[in-house]
Amino acid sequence: MSKNQKSMGAEPSRRKFLRSTVAGSAAGLAGISSFAVSDAHAAGKWDQEADILVVGTGAAASSAAITAAQSGSSVIMVEKAPVYGGTSAKADGGMWVPNNRFMRAQGKADSRNDALRYMARCARPHLYRADDPQFGMPESEFKLLEAFYDNSSKAFEFLEGIGALKTTAVLSLPDYYDSAPENKAPQGRMIMSERPDGQFGPGLELIRQLKAWVDSKKIPVLLKHRVRNLVRNDKGEVVGLEATNANGDVVLLRARKAVIFATGGFSHNQELIRNFQPGPVYGACAVPSAEGDFVAIAQTAGAKLGNMVNAWRMQLVLDHSLEMRSVPKGIWQPPGDSMIMVNKYGERVVNEKHNYHDRSRVHFNWDANREEYPNQFLFMVYDRRVEELFGGNFPLPAPGAGAPYVISGNTLEELGQAIQARLDQNVKKVGEVRLKGFAQNLAKTITTFNRYAQTGNDEQFQRGEFRWDKEWQVYTSIPRSGTSWKTDEMPSKTMHPFQAEGPYFAIILAPGVLDTNGGPVINPVAQVMDASNRPIPGLYGAGNCISSPAAQSYWGAGPTLSLAITFGHLAGVNAAKESAKDASHIQAAGNRRK
Repeated sequence: MSKNQKSMGAEPSRRKFLRSTVAGSAAGLAGISSFAVSDAHAAGKWDQEADILVVGTGAAASSAAITAAQSGSSVIMVEKAPVYGGTSAKADGGMWVPNNRFMRAQGKADSRNDALRYMARCARPHLYRADDPQFGMPESEFKLLEAFYDNSSKAFEFLEGIGALKTTAVLSLPDYYDSAPENKAPQGRMIMSERPDGQFGPGLELIRQLKAWVDSKKIPVLLKHRVRNLVRNDKGEVVGLEATNANGDVVLLRARKAVIFATGGFSHNQELIRNFQPGPVYGACAVPSAEGDFVAIAQTAGAKLGNMVNAWRMQLVLDHSLEMRSVPKGIWQPPGDSMIMVNKYGERVVNEKHNYHDRSRVHFNWDANREEYPNQFLFMVYDRRVEELFGGNFPLPAPGAGAPYVISGNTLEELGQAIQARLDQNVKKVGEVRLKGFAQNLAKTITTFNRYAQTGNDEQFQRGEFRWDKEWQVYTSIPRSGTSWKTDEMPSKTMHPFQAEGPYFAIILAPGVLDTNGGPVINPVAQVMDASNRPIPGLYGAGNCISSPAAQSYWGAGPTLSLAITFGHLAGVNAAKESAKDASHIQAAGNRRK
């Protein structure tokens, strides 16, 4: 256990990365309002040229750049932030790869039809039909799933084959819908990068390895360059980019073959969040530079948008998101056993141990009679046993350390009053939220939960019956040694009765995202499509800036990174095959985004 916990660290590096990206994003935004053209741009010339321009430096962008360069094309990478890696560098690093080489070596079957059936069942459950060749999905979306299955393992093996990445399958975590009858291989699809010491690495290690290859090939990386516009010729082909550098100067970049965007989602564009997400979203684990630039840029070329209502969802500590929308970390699984989540009525509304993506969606439930989101915030309530036994497992502070976001009360009544006081304190940021019958209902809820814990049977939400619940508990609820509290006293490791006396504690949880995953629609070779479902010549996309093939689903640990790397690879392969485009006659600046 300690071996795994050490591998999952790197919090100081994440904080440093986050601070530097915040500063870079702010500088980039300031530079947009006033700028001066470069000498080359003023003369109608190019500042720099390459066969392929890759926008972004995360997993998708790195995969695209490496693939294109290995195919013989010259590449320039363009990054808005002051550091390399994007949100991928903050990720915990799992990558969900069906039929990967480790599964094949172990003789684990993950057939094409079975994997596609599972992916389709989760991506568009309301359309699912078991007897349909495409399982009820629209043809264009199903072809993206086919492209993912057919190329995901190949993309990783390609990167490993050229020395750009080394992976391992040291962890074997279950898929997030492991109980689905359509899931014939619920364990083994997750892989991770492997560190030089043989341990599995987080996203920071993944990016370190990919960047090392980029550096070894001397691929130029233009940091602090924010792309503003596409440059197209009189045929409508994308032949370059306009970007602003750290000084606010416009830089004109030529792409002889193609441009590939892999710039992240729109988590930190509050206008897009407000208008396209299904309910309030208070923050994101994505770096601050994830502002949805590609949504507006691609639309100037007539791009079709898709999946804008979806995201990779995550619960956040409300206080963290109120301090800064780009938070250091989200809650994979809330730790502890004598712990529940309740809404403002003091009622449980979800299996607290369920996967973070689906668990987070309960925040958007709408009460038509009351005209409200009753689960706008959920309150993670726990007792002193959990505080002492599981302290140090995020978001529980280490014993004796305390945390300003932890609310306490000697009784449930006092706890409710303290929670209301905290909500009132933040009314200008979150609106008016009033607890109703909270303490009385919470007492009843805990009485019922205690009965479930005694029997091991959660009659409401089946907590602890799923493989995911039990196996992730091992990593998120690591008991401290040296306490007087016992473990394994109850039938289910995920549940324990609350202590009869206080103090009791609560943490306010808010709906957030790892990142959004909607944007311009792509085809199976990663070309961006226009509103008439035709490829926009010379324009490719991958990662969270495009309409995700996963749609509303989160199949298991790591489709964010595996989809990014796979479609980044496909973008690099196909962009490198394109012929050079004529840039002697480009569209006037007035036709491009201001």
